[in-house]
Amino acid sequence: MNPKKVNWLFLTTLLVEAAVMAFMYLCSDISLGIIESLLLSQLIVLVPAVLFLFGTRTDPGRLIAHNRPKFTTALLVVVFTFLCMPAIIAVNAFSMLFSTNYVAEESTMLFVDNEVAGLQSYMLSVPWWQILLMVGIIGPVSEEFVFRGVIYHGYKTSQRFVGSMLLSALLFGLTHLNFNQMSYAVLVGIVSVLLLEGSGSIFYSMLFHICINTTNVVQMLVQKAQGTIMSQEESMAYIERTMQMPYKQALAVSVSVYAVIAAGAAALAGCLLYLIVKKENRVQHMQQLLHGNTGEKRTKLISVPLVISVVLCLLYMTADVFWG
Repeated sequence: MNPKKVNWLFLTTLLVEAAVMAFMYLCSDISLGIIESLLLSQLIVLVPAVLFLFGTRTDPGRLIAHNRPKFTTALLVVVFTFLCMPAIIAVNAFSMLFSTNYVAEESTMLFVDNEVAGLQSYMLSVPWWQILLMVGIIGPVSEEFVFRGVIYHGYKTSQRFVGSMLLSALLFGLTHLNFNQMSYAVLVGIVSVLLLEGSGSIFYSMLFHICINTTNVVQMLVQKAQGTIMSQEESMAYIERTMQMPYKQALAVSVSVYAVIAAGAAALAGCLLYLIVKKENRVQHMQQLLHGNTGEKRTKLISVPLVISVVLCLLYMTADVFWG
């Protein structure tokens, strides 16, 4: 396995997704529920990766770091996750500064739509355990296996740790195919790699991802039980009434507050990550990765399939903003 083959894998995955989307569009009589749609989206990412491993005769057990998880380390990861959430929320809120404000005048056209907000009503129309299982567990496990397992470890053979981490995180963000989710997905991708390498096990990055998604689902379920679920338009109007200022200005204030909270929480998260690294005896390993002292020849990460993939994603996302 090498980075060029991984880039072909990502491009192939995008083409499969495009083919499925075209098929669903042409066969308008086929209608999938939210659970079926979520499952299909995971299969589109997972199946090519599994076939890729078989095709390249790669043993995932040898490729992917999977040290046996420890209960105490798992608890530290859970706390670490919640310390990371303010930063994720801040990045998400910042991206929404460039969202379309449907409540204000139509002339206030910005950039990115909050896609997740639009999905809430669909997600909450199915039994809670199904959405919790699909979004909270199956999705994170599948995505971590593909992006931190196959793609990141494939890039890592280049002996370029920082580049492999950033590129795998970027591709993870791009697969969400909208600028809003991409913004914080890239951050999640970076932190997941640091956690994987720092702990020596993909199980902890899976736990990190599970905690994030599960928290979001539980929050939606609680809001549903309390009858406080609002559409994006209603949420914008509520914020404007509560803070007595235009939505964009109110959001900017919120971003500033969250940025301060995120900075403090991120500092604590960094200390906790170091504790995890030290507990798992990975300090020297992390030092070697960060300084590039592997003693092996480096190879290129970027190739033509990667460039094509990134361009296609950006074109689709931009077109979706203006004509979606």
